[in-house]
Amino acid sequence: MRSKQVLLLIFILTSVTFAQNNTKSLEKTKPVKTIFLKKELNFRSRALKTKYALHKKPNSKFKIPSNWKLTFEDQFDSLNTQKWRLGQAWGEIHPQNLHQYYSKEQIKVKNGFLYLGGAYEPKAFKFNDSSITVPYAIGLINSDLSFKQKYGYFEIRAKNPKGAATWPAFWLTGATKWPPEIDIFEMYGRKNGKHVHHQYMSLHWGKDNTKSRGFMSQRVKLPNNTDSVFHQYACLWTPQFIKFYTDGRLVSKIRLNKRLRQWFDDEMVIIINNCFEQKYLSYLPKDFKSNQFIVDWVRVYSFQ
Repeated sequence: MRSKQVLLLIFILTSVTFAQNNTKSLEKTKPVKTIFLKKELNFRSRALKTKYALHKKPNSKFKIPSNWKLTFEDQFDSLNTQKWRLGQAWGEIHPQNLHQYYSKEQIKVKNGFLYLGGAYEPKAFKFNDSSITVPYAIGLINSDLSFKQKYGYFEIRAKNPKGAATWPAFWLTGATKWPPEIDIFEMYGRKNGKHVHHQYMSLHWGKDNTKSRGFMSQRVKLPNNTDSVFHQYACLWTPQFIKFYTDGRLVSKIRLNKRLRQWFDDEMVIIINNCFEQKYLSYLPKDFKSNQFIVDWVRVYSFQ
């Protein structure tokens, strides 16, 4: 039994080292490889993620086929509340993120751009029969009022917020339940804002508190300008695989085998948000007031 445990540990360490040594930058001309990250480690999940983690394809840009149908679009010439819910359906705060609340005041449209703010604006809330003060306000929009789709090509053109503790995201989640979830990107400013140029692409599946619950994340290093210029981020979701594109270039592919496919066959809605990562809030400047996650447009296509 002990020898089996030793062999298992060697396998895991070898897998991690192999993946870490194969992380590449999108700034280079060679095809991009990605690295997986996982919050909870077990043998079954590790083997799955090692198999899926590294992917290599020619570095040609993706072109949308002419026969695909544009099913959803917003150029943000105005703030269309018929398309978007301003915030989440359950209310202004989330029990697991009591450092921030969803604020309609942090959602604005100007000159054809959507501005999702993140600001230090303490506000009192009633929570569990007591009063709490939540310090940060964030902007989030959700398409659940008007749009949901199963499979397709989902893309956005956006510019990240600057600085520490930032956490912008563009993601899909189940129209009637969670999981499933496809994170087309999450970016983390962390201590000094420099890490915001790392794109994290993740899948969530299964049921909470059961053995089916799983999480997979891949990362790619982008040019060090995602908070100063706009980039395009996209996801091609099919019954067989999920491909992620940045500026039209394939950066990751996850094959949906039988185990995963059952969790990614439902309609999903679009969520775009600015956020703060709680454990890095202490790195914000003492005079911090606000930041902005800026979106130029979002589009969705169907190929069915």
